Amino acid sequence: MKNIAMILAGGSGTRIGGEIPKQFLEVGGKPILAYTMERFQNHLHIDSIIVVCVEGWEDKVWEIATYYGIGKLSSVVAGGNSALSSIRKGAEALLCDDDDIVIVHDGVRPLVDDNSIDNVIEDCRKFGGAISAVPLIEHVVYVGKERSDVRYIPRENAFRTITPQAYRYSLMMDAFRKSEASGKGASSPFIGTLMMDLGEPVVLSKGSEKNIKITEPKDLVYFKTML
Repeated sequence: MKNIAMILAGGSGTRIGGEIPKQFLEVGGKPILAYTMERFQNHLHIDSIIVVCVEGWEDKVWEIATYYGIGKLSSVVAGGNSALSSIRKGAEALLCDDDDIVIVHDGVRPLVDDNSIDNVIEDCRKFGGAISAVPLIEHVVYVGKERSDVRYIPRENAFRTITPQAYRYSLMMDAFRKSEASGKGASSPFIGTLMMDLGEPVVLSKGSEKNIKITEPKDLVYFKTML
């Protein structure tokens, strides 16, 4: 049973500004994507890495991997027009056994730690699918069609889902086939939401608050501080 990390590097980064995709921005003289790849390169339980990137940037990913010694990188593929379609393209490019585990992670979450990766792998082996999550510390409300239709969600039942997420390869591919055949989950934004839409078995794994997604300029400031 192999553990394959699928790193998503297909975003354009419009909210952060700049002329290049944010995953290729340099912080401390190193591309953000390099930090992320190193986390999985150095993890003892990761066997190989695939990067799904912005079309036309494949050679740049290989260049980064060569320079920073990412020897576990096995392939680089161009992404689709959404996160979910990019994940599917990455999954279809893999040569996997049914029981292999695919760990999906955002390329712009360079602060992922070993514990978060270990947690999703362990839970995936038990349940078939696992999603990193952190508990919400503030109260959350749901607003209906009318502004006056406001209901609170008990805080102990509310979590924020992040990556990494891990899925048994056979379960992941079955989900794509089921969605295509039934149309269910067609609008799901991510593999985790697709699994939930289809009623597939997934559990929440303990994630880390430090594992932020670099989306806005303030996130770059936080990342530089953590470094």
